[in-house]
Amino acid sequence: MGTREAKSLAGNRRRLGSPGFFCYTPGMGSRDPAQVLPHRRLRVLQLISTLPVGGAEEVVAAIVRGLNPELFEVEAATLGTLGAIGEELRREGYRVTALNLPLKRTPALRLIRSVRRLLRDRHPEILHTHLYHPNLYGRLAAWGLGLPVVCSVHNVYTRIKGHRLFLNRLLVPLTDVVLAVSPQVWADIRRYDGVPPEKLLLLPNGVDLRAMDLPESREEARARLQVDGFVIGAVGRLEEAKGHTWLLEALRLLGGDLPELTLLVAGEGRLEEALRRQAADLGLEGRVRFLGWRRDVPLILKALDLYVQPSLWEGLSLALLQAMAAGLPVVATRIPGFEQVITSGVNGVLVPPRDAAALAAAIRELKGDPATRARLGEAARRTVSDHYSQETMLHRLQELYLELWGNRRRS
Repeated sequence: MGTREAKSLAGNRRRLGSPGFFCYTPGMGSRDPAQVLPHRRLRVLQLISTLPVGGAEEVVAAIVRGLNPELFEVEAATLGTLGAIGEELRREGYRVTALNLPLKRTPALRLIRSVRRLLRDRHPEILHTHLYHPNLYGRLAAWGLGLPVVCSVHNVYTRIKGHRLFLNRLLVPLTDVVLAVSPQVWADIRRYDGVPPEKLLLLPNGVDLRAMDLPESREEARARLQVDGFVIGAVGRLEEAKGHTWLLEALRLLGGDLPELTLLVAGEGRLEEALRRQAADLGLEGRVRFLGWRRDVPLILKALDLYVQPSLWEGLSLALLQAMAAGLPVVATRIPGFEQVITSGVNGVLVPPRDAAALAAAIRELKGDPATRARLGEAARRTVSDHYSQETMLHRLQELYLELWGNRRRS
């Protein structure tokens, strides 16, 4: 992006000292999009490593499915294999290309050349990349092709890798906009990658509220999942960042206090075997059910009394927002990615990370207070509806794409 375009984009958003919920205010105003679009749909390519079930991957799928089809022609591409969500998109008729290049075994130059061939073949007007490797190879592949590049960063910089910071700083001139999903991610990108404020925008993930409103009753959902009593749940990858080990320890501490408690864990990951062993060692086998990856998360949420997210670090958890959108009371850890969403005691409960005792105490207290659970759940639903709807996310992203395309056309 040239200096003039950067200043134009910067003028169309709030100045960022401490970022708020949404920090992009498009300059299109109320102009008819037809006045700024070509006589055909604007082609947008979403590039990601692969498309298994996961938060960033769900965001890509929402963009592919949700952008206005009268204004945009959106497709996705993966550096690696297609993944479960990629296969879903293909079955639904969307164009998804898998380069099938293993990231750990493919030379960087080959990856760059493959993405560049894809860009020359598809001729997108906007390239939108997600996560570190697509952000890296996408920007290098687009160098000199004259198309705007948007990079999305979905997680905080918990474990700093020097070579990644060096490359990210080096690629700032090849980047039009970096999108951050939370204020902490925004601050990390600004601090470590040196991205100037005029290229750095805050755009949180959004939830499809309609998908949370199932026709099934709570009793029907419980019957399908074969659960009863007091049911809590956690959704997410079984990785260190998600903190499941502390949740299992919290259940041990609850002991005989809540004999009717059942925990549903939806997700897969590298720690699944270790977590299963931990549950067995703690004597929790009858109280914890590992469901694997599920594509019926709204049904699982419908069956719950309480949602728990014991993460150690996050950008902005889509699973947490989905649980809140479903009207569930939530217990989550007091980390930056959650503090922007939850005010403890108002629309959820926050406890310190890595603190099984505090987690157990919060679960015990909410189990005994149905009125508070109902109040927190209603407030959680309103929070997502007001600030984190998928409709709002897509609308702002569409306007950003149009603004970037307009700037590039004028230059």
